[in-house]
Amino acid sequence: MTTSSVAQTTSVIGGGEFVGGREYLWPSKWCLSPGKRIFDAVFATILLVFTLPFMLLASLAVLTSPGPLFFASNRMGQGGKRIRVLKFRTMFHRKELGVQLTRRGDDRVTRAGRFLRKWKIDELPQFINVVRGDMSLVGPRPDSAEFLDTLPSYLRPVLAAVKPGITSVATLLFRNEEELLSRVPESELTSYYVKTLLPEKVWLDLEYASRTTMLTDVKLLLQTLLAVLSRNARGAR
Repeated sequence: MTTSSVAQTTSVIGGGEFVGGREYLWPSKWCLSPGKRIFDAVFATILLVFTLPFMLLASLAVLTSPGPLFFASNRMGQGGKRIRVLKFRTMFHRKELGVQLTRRGDDRVTRAGRFLRKWKIDELPQFINVVRGDMSLVGPRPDSAEFLDTLPSYLRPVLAAVKPGITSVATLLFRNEEELLSRVPESELTSYYVKTLLPEKVWLDLEYASRTTMLTDVKLLLQTLLAVLSRNARGAR
């Protein structure tokens, strides 16, 4: 951790303390800079244009089951602002309004939805969120207020300082989250998520945010693409 990070942490959230063996961290200069916003807007626009054919095909697949094309979920954004995160609808209409967590084998997911989720195509509309400034390409995955309110009070202001993103370190490490959650009894699902999984994901993403640069963001985006392709290539064998 750099001296400037320690100084910022001390002035904002009482740095120097350790909780669970981990030191408080504060986002890097790049993470909060106008440069990152320009980087996000430019590359999200390019990616939006490039993935447009895939999104048109995804739209046709989604509409094979009754319901809207998109599912917009209420999530917490930077500074505690509520944002509407876009995804292609992958569940039967209105069944997506139930339990917020999805496990492997969830019967709410449509046949087309399983394919879209496997290849992460359902998340392509989030490039629109990035272009309009609600999200970043790289940042902690946006979550609901219901779940984030369960985090320790010392973590919330740090997390709120960071713009949520499409991918992150935690996204890569927990890319098999649906499979992991499928091993948890349904009655314990929410408890496991908010007490075990969510805090670990938040720590991973805040640690990354404290040292991120443009180059590390580019590297993480490439790693995300390779992870999606390699995972599905293995599954096709």
